[in-house]
Order: sequence, then structure tokens, then C-alpha cells
Amino acid sequence: MKLKRLLTPLALAGLMSCGLARADLVTVTNDVIAAEHWYSTNTYLLGTMVYVQSNAVLSIEPGTVIKAGTSNLLGRDGLPNLVAGLWVGRGGKLYATGAVSAPIIMTYDGDNVNDPYDLPFNTSGKWGGLVICGNAQINSAQYASGQAATPKFERFEGLTTDGTNGVHLFGGNDDNDNSGIIRYVSIRYAGNEFAPAKELNGLSMGSVGAGTTIEYVEVLNSSDDGFEFFGGNVNTKHLVAAFCEDDDFDTDQGYRGTNQFWFGIKPTWNGSTDSRGFETDGDLSQTGYPGGNATPVSSWAAYNVTLIGRGQAVSGFGGGRVWNSRDEARPNIFNSVFTEFNQGVLVDSDGINEFDTGVATLKNSIINVASNAASANAAYLTTNSAYANSELNPLLGGVSYTNNLGLNPRPQPGSPALTNVLAGAPTAVSYRGAFAPNDSWADGWTALSSLGFLEPSVPILSIVPNGASVGIAWNSLPGKAYLLQSKATIGGTWVDEGAALMATDATLSTNLPANGAEQYYRIMRQ
Repeated sequence: MKLKRLLTPLALAGLMSCGLARADLVTVTNDVIAAEHWYSTNTYLLGTMVYVQSNAVLSIEPGTVIKAGTSNLLGRDGLPNLVAGLWVGRGGKLYATGAVSAPIIMTYDGDNVNDPYDLPFNTSGKWGGLVICGNAQINSAQYASGQAATPKFERFEGLTTDGTNGVHLFGGNDDNDNSGIIRYVSIRYAGNEFAPAKELNGLSMGSVGAGTTIEYVEVLNSSDDGFEFFGGNVNTKHLVAAFCEDDDFDTDQGYRGTNQFWFGIKPTWNGSTDSRGFETDGDLSQTGYPGGNATPVSSWAAYNVTLIGRGQAVSGFGGGRVWNSRDEARPNIFNSVFTEFNQGVLVDSDGINEFDTGVATLKNSIINVASNAASANAAYLTTNSAYANSELNPLLGGVSYTNNLGLNPRPQPGSPALTNVLAGAPTAVSYRGAFAPNDSWADGWTALSSLGFLEPSVPILSIVPNGASVGIAWNSLPGKAYLLQSKATIGGTWVDEGAALMATDATLSTNLPANGAEQYYRIMRQ
């Protein structure tokens, strides 16, 4: 008898372990200086800051686990502290191409990636993170030599030397620079201090060019920012900043990319003194507007963003603020959802001219906060109907900060996020925020999914024939009802297999007669 599983848009995905039996633990302390391949059958332990040098290429297979060491580390020139991480220098390339069923996991040596319960929720800052330095333009630099040069370049903040072959530098004049492909990568527990009062972000991008592909990347529990863009013009899609203690998304020094489908949720247990969803800065020159902005001006766009705060009653950790824009930045945010924050958009005096003149804006977005959806100098963002922003409950499926499968950022029936969509996004969609009602792009490959935070949306059926019967089981959410259906041919009609079953724990199961030579099954969550 042939048994088939069919997954429907209304069905539930169970938790998946992406761990494989690994033959070897490979300790890495040497830089990548040519073409190098890391295999999914190994676990790679970083014993220092490992650099992918100029003209070198590191390729990482789907399903590979990379762990940063936390003891007995080797020091590197220019790094004041001992810290392990992976650093791609200018001219180097990283091809970290995972898959939904086999993401690449970057974490630290104390993390058992096959055990979703081995670490406390508040674990963070255990290793450096992933750094990519490119040759695209920046508009200003703290490094005096870089500020005086044409084109400008920067030394990564907090470092004391340029590093071997200038690996600590970023910036140039190639906006089409290609640093590789980063896809389906989960970066966990990063943000360790590499210098006094200087932490790396989960993913730090210095002058990364538009030739680089960055999509389906998650940062979980960074003790600094989730994603920080220092200049450059890389475009991104499908980024997740989960429980990052500083900003979810931070831009500076002339960043100019176009982005879509960003999701962030703040941790309730910790945060910096200015922990925001967005921090958007323009340049380092502080020369003012108009006429004095450093060029290229920091002008970028993001469509379909969902940011979830720590709860509307939480005014700590930076005031519970969604977004702070300043330093002559020109961010443009469209079709987005901000919810569970205490305060909304704060535009500083050195950024308000950009909003007043329309080169920076927020449009067609939902701001669900306790008070002050926008600061007084930018109140028109919510009071002027031309901006089409609204203060409404977005009616998401659920907000949870623990691994109880209760986090569901998808809009539910009747949600205002399903209307008032501004055209012009890179990918045309009919909703606001990062997720469609039945969208599952964060399922399976993220730590939010595998650790049990995210309510899954695609079912995984287990079908076991046993003589004259078939045992069928699937993951479930307590309190939800599930209807099992079957049909004898691919073109046949679905038939209910009894009444819907109400889940009382994480698994439901049933036994059915083995009818015919071929049978198809699906599960519908009601």
C-alpha cells in the first residue's frame, strides 16, 4: 500500500531537529586563504576569530553546525579581547547556503543544537558573531586615515590595528561588490565583547555591496544588535531578529539598500539603555541639513516589517521605543506593523528635516503602542491621512516570549494588516507586516521554530502501516481542533476520517483501516 502525506496551508508544522550524526569535530584556528569547503558531516569549532581573507572563498554545506569556542582561545592582531567568530574580509567570499530542512547553524560550544531545552531563555553574548566587510561606499569614518581617503574606508570600531592584509577595514567605491551568499543561516547567542564596551552584532555588515545575497537569516539572543548595516547598499529579505538586547535593525554611515520581510521581537528579560526595534542613523559628520550631509546619503527602504516589543506596559530598556531616527538619515518604511511597544517613533532634532521634506517617511503602517505613536515633532505621521498610518490592534495570532508554541506573528481574519497596502514593494503582496495569514517562511529553519517559540503552520504527519491498519500521528497545539481527511487517488475527493480531534498535548494520533493499494492523507487545523 502506498501512503502519501499532503500538507495544506491551514495545517500545523511540528518541531524539527536539524541535527545529524556528525563524524568529526574539526577545530579551526587558521584563516581561510584560498578555496575551502566545510561539510555537514562535521561540526566546526572556532578556536579564535577566523578570517576569510581577500580572494579566499569559504563554502558551507546545508545543515552544517559551526560552534565558537569559549575557552582556550587564540588571540588575534588588533582584537583587544579573546573572542571567537567568523569574519569575511574585503574581497573574501562566504557561500553559506542552507535550506529550510537543513539550515546552517552558528552558535557557541555550550549549545546542544539537538536539545531545545538545554539553555536558559536569557543566554546571550557567548561568542563574537558573523562579520562581513565589503568594498561598497560609506559616507563617513571615525578612522582618521579612512575619513581623509578617497574613497572613504573605515576600521571596524574598537579594533586597534587594520589586521592582517587589512582584514579589519571596510569601504570602497564598488557598490556592486559581491561578498557571497548567506541564506537559511541561524546565528545564535552572539554579541561577545571583543574590545572594552564594544560588542559584535549577530550579523555585522560593513560596506556590503548589492552583489551580495542575504536572505532567510536569523539572529537569536544577540547581546548587541541583531543586524547592523555600516554603509553599503546590500538588499535583504526575510530577516529575523529574535530577542536581541540592543536594536533589532541598526543602520549608519550611508546605508542605501532595499529590504522586505523583516521580523523582530524584543526579549522581556534584558536590554540595553536604548534598545529599539529600529535605530536609523545617517552619518558621523553631524553637519546638519540641508546642504551638509555626508554623501552618499543614508537613504534606504524597508517593506513589510513586523516588530514586536516587550509589552505596552514596559517603559524600560530604552523607553520601550519602536524606532529612533536621527543624524540626517533618510529611512523609508512602508506596509509595516509595530505592536507591543510602550512608545512609537522618536525623530530627533537632527533628523526631523528629512521627515519634514519627505525624503524620510513612514507610510501605510500600523503603530500599536501605549502612547505617543510619534514624537511631537513628527506627529503628522499619524495625524495626516496622507501617510495612511493607523493606531490599531493588528490582530496577530499570538505574542509569546517563552517556548510554548504561542508566538504567531501572522495576521488573523479581520486584521487591519490585510488592507491598506501601498504598492511598490520589491515583491507585491496583499498584506502589511512580515507575514501573510498562512505564510510559513520562518518555520523549520529558525531557532524560534526548532526551540518551540513559533507556532508552526505546516503539519508533519507520521504514517506507519501495521498490517491491516495504518497509524497516523501529527504535532498539535493544545486547545486546537484537527480534522484528518483522506482520499484514494490524487484527483479524488477528500473524505473526513471521523470527527475533528481536540488536542490536549503536543501530539495527536489515530489508527485507520488500510484501504486499497494507495491512500492520501491531510490534516486540517480548525
